[in-house]
Amino acid sequence: MLAKQVFLGGACGTSTWRKDVAIPALERAGITYCDPQLGPGEWTEACQAAEMRAKAEADVLLFVINGESRGVASIGEAAYYLGAARPLALAVTDVTGPAFPQIEHDDLNRGRILVRSMAAVHGVPVFQDVAGAVNHAIELVRRATEPLDADGLRSILAEVQFQDAEFLVEETPPGGYLVQIRKEEPDAEGGERSSLYGRKWYVDAAAGRSAAVRTIFKAVLTWQEHEAREAFRFAGARPFSPHHDIDALVQFTRTSPKRR
Repeated sequence: MLAKQVFLGGACGTSTWRKDVAIPALERAGITYCDPQLGPGEWTEACQAAEMRAKAEADVLLFVINGESRGVASIGEAAYYLGAARPLALAVTDVTGPAFPQIEHDDLNRGRILVRSMAAVHGVPVFQDVAGAVNHAIELVRRATEPLDADGLRSILAEVQFQDAEFLVEETPPGGYLVQIRKEEPDAEGGERSSLYGRKWYVDAAAGRSAAVRTIFKAVLTWQEHEAREAFRFAGARPFSPHHDIDALVQFTRTSPKRR
């Protein structure tokens, strides 16, 4: 199943904000969504894995924390995703009225105050109404999927933190970029520090922000694997060195005894 662009998180139960407000607006904008809402009593722990995957793959997380439910889990999730700097659209309103015992109101609203405070620290707007949060989610999706120019890609790379690595960008026709890691590291043989370069990774200009970041992460993983292959020793040798000549490896596999 293809990843959906917006995950509709927050108040469930008998709440209708998804079908009344969010889904019609997203469909008009041509944006896909994941609706995790089930009927009363239908949610089980088995649903959790599917929800976690949908959240991880979504471009934007939309959370509505309103007075229709206590929202304890949603408050925790929203706080987590704020700390993780995920693209987030929030609608938060306090608990009022007779829906819950008066003695609970202060505790439930303290959680909402926490989310608003964290959002302010991270520069994330918080809306009082669902429509405002949905419109913000649509804008975030468009930012995440709009074609990249070189300055936009460099802006994304400026937010990446990986040790003391530098990320180089090279434009390549007909509409893409090559990203390469450069780091100062000691040579695996002599130990002298020098500038080392990773392989070049292609980022399509049409890929958008999320795809670009995933490609950059793949470049980092490959760099780390390269370092591990160089550092690993067995019987004093480096059997998994990334620098073995491919033709020599082919000849070895053809002439060595086959083993089951």
